[in-house]
Amino acid sequence: MVTRREILTGFGAGALAFAAGTGARAQGRARDELRVAVASEWTALDPHFHSFPANLSIAHHVFDALTATDADERVVPRLAESWRPLGGEGWEFKLRAGVKFSDGSDLTARDVIASIERVPRVPNSPGPLTVFTRPIASMESPDPLTLIIRTRDPSPTLPIMLSAVYVVPARLADATTERFNSGEALIGTGPFKFASWARGDRLILERNDAHWGGASPWRRVEIRIITATASRESALLAGDVDFIQNPSTASMGRLRRESAVALFQAPSTRITYLQFNQKPEVLPDVAGTNGRNPFADKRVRRAVSIAIPRAAIAERVMDGLSVPAGQIVAPRRFGHEPSLGLEPYDIDRAKALLAEAGYPNGFEVALSTPNDRNINGVQIAQTIAASLTRAGVRTSVNAVPLNVWLSQWRGGRYSFLMHGFGPPLESLQPVAAMAATKNMQAALGVSNESGYSSPALDEIITAALREIDDRRREDLMFQAARIIREDTAVICLHHEVLVFAARRGLQITARGDERLYATDIRPA
Repeated sequence: MVTRREILTGFGAGALAFAAGTGARAQGRARDELRVAVASEWTALDPHFHSFPANLSIAHHVFDALTATDADERVVPRLAESWRPLGGEGWEFKLRAGVKFSDGSDLTARDVIASIERVPRVPNSPGPLTVFTRPIASMESPDPLTLIIRTRDPSPTLPIMLSAVYVVPARLADATTERFNSGEALIGTGPFKFASWARGDRLILERNDAHWGGASPWRRVEIRIITATASRESALLAGDVDFIQNPSTASMGRLRRESAVALFQAPSTRITYLQFNQKPEVLPDVAGTNGRNPFADKRVRRAVSIAIPRAAIAERVMDGLSVPAGQIVAPRRFGHEPSLGLEPYDIDRAKALLAEAGYPNGFEVALSTPNDRNINGVQIAQTIAASLTRAGVRTSVNAVPLNVWLSQWRGGRYSFLMHGFGPPLESLQPVAAMAATKNMQAALGVSNESGYSSPALDEIITAALREIDDRRREDLMFQAARIIREDTAVICLHHEVLVFAARRGLQITARGDERLYATDIRPA
């Protein structure tokens, strides 16, 4: 279960001024208006354009999907009241009666089918939603409120995957992304209706009073894009916004001292990890190995793993806002293997393993990472580099912008890298993406640029992807976690803790999937 904590603490020197500012701002607007500042702008208002969390967050306000995930990442009903597996051949979904789009038209299974069929036709998507619809072979609607989805293979995760596929009216299935961005095609069944969007500045939404789930307490929602962390914090403290995401870890002490600020947090399901080039060839960013690739030897990989001070990184670099990780799946999540603890921190053992592998004098390597992706990513990389250097692996840090980093990573240019995956919709997704043998046609190993390949692991992952029975499926995931640990296929570092800050008088059910919904924010 996701741990949620509201921190309500003390009085700081600026508390009275802030409280006065908040009161003045509140008097200047209605109490049923909400102003939220987010860190990243969505790439489109088209709900099928991009699987980016910011896009999915925005789509949730105007549209609904068949299902959703709650704050504990359990799949819950939305447009579908219920669903059941059809053996291993697919799923049957029963839709809610009486649901209407914001233009007054009725929702039917035909709209759902048209929306799913639209996904692969959206041009120029930087992150296609086909990853969620790939298992589907065919769809039919025996009546307006029943949807039958046939799958190519047993697909136990289809109900949760379809939580990312929002439903548009069938008549708008051929609408262009430009029509959605203009607001013309933003007709949904969601809790809000589109009012305006000034790209790079703000999106304004108005309450859908006829929403099937009941009216939101917020008549008007303004979502501002403020990419600079300090600027988001300043906007909250000045009373210009009511709620922000991702304050900096360094600011937590100051924010806790503000009497008019409430902090909320939830462990993320995103995994920050290290990956190696395990292919035979040596890349230019490794030196001192006599032409050998050291990371092809799992003793070297394990030496690196146990030379990383995970607890110190969590406490000192992340200011306590991360959970050290010993496996890909986060604690308390489906598929987390409880018998696998953290890797021990043991510099002496790391040196011994390096010598055993034929590197008594160590070697040199660059640790490559984006400088604008993971929270405190550059500082984490520098801490890892310093510790590995003490163990004998003389490590420098190559930190570059994400767009540059991604092209180099996908081009196989890095021997040693730090990245993040997630947050996933379900627990097996990152395991299959990061550790399975790369097979893009089968959607396996899509984030595995290391060359790592284990037929035994592939067999287990493939079986788990097709296992309908949850107990057997989780046992397969436990087996996969043990193989990944034994091979040190990837090195898991930590799961970030997500933080949200609000003016006093608001509360939120904090989520670990990096999505932010105005519907989760409510008066205290």
